[in-house]
Amino acid sequence: MSTAGGLEGQQVIVLGLGHFGGGLGAARWLLRQGARVTVTDRAPAASLAEPAAELAALGARVVLGGHDGVDFGRAQLLVVNPAVPLTAPPVAAARAAGVRINTEIGLLMERWPGPVVGVTGSNGKSTTSSLTHAVLVAAGAQAALGGNIGGSLLDGLDRAAPGDVAVLEISSFMLDVLAPLGLGPDVAVLTNITPNHLDRHGTFEAYKEAKRHILRRARRAVLNADDPHVKDAARGFAGEALWFGRGGDVTVSEDGSLLDRRGWTLLASEEIPLPGRINRLNLAAAWLAAAAVLGDEVRAARALPGALAHYEPPAHRLDLVGAWNGISWVDDSSSTTPESTRGSLEAVGGSCVLIAGGHDKGLDPEPLLDGARRWARVVLTIGEQAPHLLRELTRRGVAAEAVDTMDAAVARAAQVARRGETVLLSPGYSSHDQFTNYERRAQRFREQVLKLAAGRELAAG
Repeated sequence: MSTAGGLEGQQVIVLGLGHFGGGLGAARWLLRQGARVTVTDRAPAASLAEPAAELAALGARVVLGGHDGVDFGRAQLLVVNPAVPLTAPPVAAARAAGVRINTEIGLLMERWPGPVVGVTGSNGKSTTSSLTHAVLVAAGAQAALGGNIGGSLLDGLDRAAPGDVAVLEISSFMLDVLAPLGLGPDVAVLTNITPNHLDRHGTFEAYKEAKRHILRRARRAVLNADDPHVKDAARGFAGEALWFGRGGDVTVSEDGSLLDRRGWTLLASEEIPLPGRINRLNLAAAWLAAAAVLGDEVRAARALPGALAHYEPPAHRLDLVGAWNGISWVDDSSSTTPESTRGSLEAVGGSCVLIAGGHDKGLDPEPLLDGARRWARVVLTIGEQAPHLLRELTRRGVAAEAVDTMDAAVARAAQVARRGETVLLSPGYSSHDQFTNYERRAQRFREQVLKLAAGRELAAG
């Protein structure tokens, strides 16, 4: 933890209230510190009415639907929502005026009294973060889960003790702000690096560099031995490197068991209620991260069964909505990259009806196309990418239909799915063409599935 100056009386602007609670949590905490807070967001007032009303009642100035009348150059601190590009005009104006720039997670890292575990990666970071937290809690540690996974830990900062562990899911956007501040976790976890957010970062190299930032001040790093880009990012890392994957400190055997570096079984395959090799690699990373924080591999290993017994996967990550007439309906809306969708298809296994598509972030669709060829009997494409995916899937001999909307996709899936199959919403793309975020996308999917179930229209073919 680094020391940070008081905020009482300072002019602070929170840029981007957002839809996941970070902006709200930061603004609420800043007001409690006595700062004079302005919260501004380009989103219309109607979409942010509830948090805006709460902050206004607490004394914040709230400007929505744009930034009219907000002078970014006169603030003493600008707290930027990770969704706002650092090249955005308000950020540039603040930087030119010498205003200090931070994020909600940066405010937390400056003040958290105990060790911090930071988890990043193109895929699997939510699952790995929540599993790390579950192992630490099962081992008897006081641990809090936050960051990109939802909610702000600033609200509980005054109750945190020096031994408490913060487990934070950290995005590349967050890392871009944390790096210039010299902030980072004590234990860094890098699950994998595949092309992502190229519409924001511009190039894959710039994206990789953002991910590399997580290692800058870490004492220990948990790294994916199967990923050449992770190995490249870890070159020159001066701390202790702990590897998961083939040849690493923890491996996943052919039958899905977790083995340590000596070949001893940490958990047998049948003891792990997580589908697919990728999820088991996430568990391996989580065990290493927990052991690194605790300084005790045996304690972390003994905690694994208890952690899994009470583990709840992150929302919208291979969530079973329900099963009717022998057909399972699975919500994997948080899959926003082609690689993630491929991993989900592999985890589901067998024949499935895949619903995929959305807003393109400049990513190569090949992993999704390959996964669909292997495991999907039919693909229903939606959103901006519907025509492109339809064309590419058809070229590869995959049965596909462009249905465009979520409502149409669910209705068509109910018609074509067969008994014993899974209907899998795993888009592989951002939701921002048709939905505010992936949670809203998932909500619409679930609503339509449950509506059909109530009407008994989910008949198996």
